[in-house]
Amino acid sequence: MTLIPSDFLQQIAQEQGVSDTELEVLSKALLEGESIAAISEQLNLKPETVRKRLGVAYQKFQIEGKGPGKMAKLQQLLVSRYQEQTFLELKPNPPIQKMTSHLDWGSAPDIEVFYGREQELSQLNQWILKDRCRLIAVLGMGGMGKTTLAVKLIKQLHEQFEFIIWRSLRQAPSLKILLADLISVLSNQETADSLLNQESDSLISHLIQSLKKSRCLMVLDDVEMILGSHQLAGSYAQGYEDYGTLIKRVAEESHHSCLMLTSSEKLKDLVLLEGTKVRSLHLTGSEEISQKILAERGLTVSSEWKTLIERYGCNPLAIKIVSATVQELYSGQVTEFIKNTLLMGDVRSLLDQPFERLSTPEKEMMYWLALEQQPLQLSQLQKKMLIPLSTSELLEIMGSLGHRSLIEKSQKEGQILFSLQPVVMKYVIEQFVRQIEEEIIRLIQHQDLESLWLLQLYPLEAEESSKKYYSILEIVKNKLSSRLLSNRRS
Repeated sequence: MTLIPSDFLQQIAQEQGVSDTELEVLSKALLEGESIAAISEQLNLKPETVRKRLGVAYQKFQIEGKGPGKMAKLQQLLVSRYQEQTFLELKPNPPIQKMTSHLDWGSAPDIEVFYGREQELSQLNQWILKDRCRLIAVLGMGGMGKTTLAVKLIKQLHEQFEFIIWRSLRQAPSLKILLADLISVLSNQETADSLLNQESDSLISHLIQSLKKSRCLMVLDDVEMILGSHQLAGSYAQGYEDYGTLIKRVAEESHHSCLMLTSSEKLKDLVLLEGTKVRSLHLTGSEEISQKILAERGLTVSSEWKTLIERYGCNPLAIKIVSATVQELYSGQVTEFIKNTLLMGDVRSLLDQPFERLSTPEKEMMYWLALEQQPLQLSQLQKKMLIPLSTSELLEIMGSLGHRSLIEKSQKEGQILFSLQPVVMKYVIEQFVRQIEEEIIRLIQHQDLESLWLLQLYPLEAEESSKKYYSILEIVKNKLSSRLLSNRRS
């Protein structure tokens, strides 16, 4: 018999891949000291079967030799490992070593108030500190709080890194300028200007060496600014393709640092690189944060406010903008605001840039989803289109819109449905009506039938069986009437 508990033997056997039948025999022999004959009798097995199972267990513990010496070796191994584990459990945990961080905040915003996102912060902590991820992307529609979350995370983790560097890509710097800047901060010796005459590949190698030498956390904010417009999501803009080399090498080469990206678009590179060392976190709307923003303004979270929060997709920045307007112009009466408008200048600006970046097929798909005003299956979309797309083309477009966080997916009776948030739907309808209005005006002024592109592709009047919140035909008629009346007056 040996002085190790059965639960420890079970744990260690599971780690070594020992099966239940092999463990049953091993326990009898090791813990109870039973002979092969006794085990055969107790378990109603042939002695050859008992020897075979013990032999397989020895192999899994990498015990070599012949005869009873193997059992003695196994006993010695298990006792040693049990004592080692017991010692580690009794030994007090050493204090966490705090590093002297070099913080270069760049143009990071100063965040004084932070609400919620505990689950997201915990997940990012896990990926960075425990899983040692090399590349992490925080994704989501504008206004969801990607930048705020990243700032909060740095404040939590700054003592775990020797260097923390924040850089915004809002001004779309070339890769060389960015790399020279990062290396100059990490080296504390070379100036950025002295590095600019080197090739990008050489600078990337230099940066990787710095990431190996020191534990660094680097944040690149607003990454969508180096991505291309009028094409499917995630492709680099012309002249910025070398950023892909940087991201690929940081993700794949061995080092103990982390690069975090924030972006409203998911890079195509991420789809291929994601794994144990590369992760992405998609931020969605938060009802908790939205309600706390209202509470901070002294507004009571009524059922009307909850409805409005839902219609804005629980987008924290949108709720912050809207709540200020309701408070200032409507004396806090949200019902009056809902009657008059859903979109306003600052909220509209959250959608202007991502909509402008869309490719033509993506815009056309957004028009269909907005005009239908209800969740649709891909097969339903295909049937409605006057110029049909193949399933593969449709999947590619929907995938791209998903990478931009512009569509929502739901499931009903095992079917995947696609739709738009109410505020996004209203915005897209506005854009559609504006284009229709321009087509009709050009037709009136220039008899230009070729300009009637959207009018040929999309129905303005809903089907009789369809219940829709907005009447597109009525909106177009009102817009045209208003414009023609304005022209007559002028």
